[in-house]
Amino acid sequence: MLRRFYRYLGSDGGSVPWGVLNGTLAVVGIVAAVLADGPVSVRAGLAVELVWVLGLLAVARRVRPRLLVTSGIGWLAAMLVSSTAVPVERGVPVGLAVGAGIAVVVSLSTRSGVSLEWAPNKVYDRDDGPKPRMETAVLVVTAVFGVVGIVLLVV
Repeated sequence: MLRRFYRYLGSDGGSVPWGVLNGTLAVVGIVAAVLADGPVSVRAGLAVELVWVLGLLAVARRVRPRLLVTSGIGWLAAMLVSSTAVPVERGVPVGLAVGAGIAVVVSLSTRSGVSLEWAPNKVYDRDDGPKPRMETAVLVVTAVFGVVGIVLLVV
């Protein structure tokens, strides 16, 4: 019986990989963020930031690394502003809106290639092929997270 359970968790290449454990941890984290003490803007903002990073981890194999890096930069900016701003009731929504804005702008500006200032006519890592549909979904959801941050700031 223990052998079957061990295989179920995916430790030896079973049919269900670590997704069960990661999903459980995600649900526990989101519930803890929502039920935590504090204003609604802080709890909802932290839950959205957690959903954001878990969503990036969930689609990591379906998008190009460029999008993961740019979205990760936006998420880190959101976390930096959220954790350092005072008062927290304003800091978390502002961090969420700023981080999502950074992620969307940088992702859209590097979607086809990266051009650097010292060689403006040379484009590095050019990609003219069709973009994965999941990337568009990630950008739309990230923009929605920015709107949620603005709504939490206003409310």
